Amino acid sequence: MSRKVRRATVISTTAIAPHLKRLVVGSDEFHDFPADQQGAYVKVLLPHTGQDEVEIDLKAAEPAPKRSYTIRAIDTINHTITLDFVVNQHRGIATDWAKQAKAGDKLAIAGPGPKKLDDFSQLQYLMIADLTSVNAINGYLQQLPATADVDVIIHVADSQDIIRLDTIEAHTQHRIKWLVTTEPQTELVEQIADYLNHYIDTPLIFMGLEGSLVRTIQNLAKEHFAVPSAKIVCSAYWKRGIDADGKQAL
Repeated sequence: MSRKVRRATVISTTAIAPHLKRLVVGSDEFHDFPADQQGAYVKVLLPHTGQDEVEIDLKAAEPAPKRSYTIRAIDTINHTITLDFVVNQHRGIATDWAKQAKAGDKLAIAGPGPKKLDDFSQLQYLMIADLTSVNAINGYLQQLPATADVDVIIHVADSQDIIRLDTIEAHTQHRIKWLVTTEPQTELVEQIADYLNHYIDTPLIFMGLEGSLVRTIQNLAKEHFAVPSAKIVCSAYWKRGIDADGKQAL
């Protein structure tokens, strides 16, 4: 990803769902932030515990804690970007910071990095997400052609976590299903198997999920439905029990 780091300030915070907090962050340094990056990711750099200022030198002796987040929206006029943080599910540096974040708090943004999915030429797509990757789906839905047959399935543990996506109403072949379950290892996998069993064309699969779930679905698609590796774009957005630094999560 681009190594450019921009200082920023929290402009506003909104609890949009029980497990999602939306932060709008702004900076005059966003004046050259590219406008077409919805669905791409940035690295959010946070202050060290007990500090207000953020270390922006990525090679510093004690670099800032940083985590990847997907862009929900970009406002090139007001020089802001919008990010959603998963809260009230797990503990960690970024989660704890976001839960307490308020207007005026300082952070920094590095990036944007490349989008995980960059092939928008296929006839059939199956896109699988949870709350950590829902904004990647939101961004891709703006770019997939209206003629593509698109199934989206997003699993959440609470029906109140279902949020509005920026779909294009004219794209009538784009279907979104929210699966409310606390057992995605069984219920989500069963749903995906049902989708794959009914496709005539081999879909391009995008998934952004917990690591072990990514492996399960990837193996299912390859071994039982002969989906080639070239048609699977996957990213483990998080790993159960492990934080982003590879340590046991609290």
